[in-house]
Amino acid sequence: MKENLPNRMLQLMSNGCWHSTEELVDKISHRFSATMYVLRKQGYVFEDRRIEGQRREWRLVVELQVTA
Repeated sequence: MKENLPNRMLQLMSNGCWHSTEELVDKISHRFSATMYVLRKQGYVFEDRRIEGQRREWRLVVELQVTA
């Protein structure tokens, strides 16, 4: 059974690294932005940056957990 898209996106992007549009289309869905929208509504934060003209990269902002 196929893993749901929000979980798959979190698993892929939990490293905090930048991921290209092409990678997200390939590994998540051509509608990856809809999956990001769902996750944003749950409180996740994504950043994007423009590279090489119109190409973009995306990353999940990973909060560092500080333990006392």
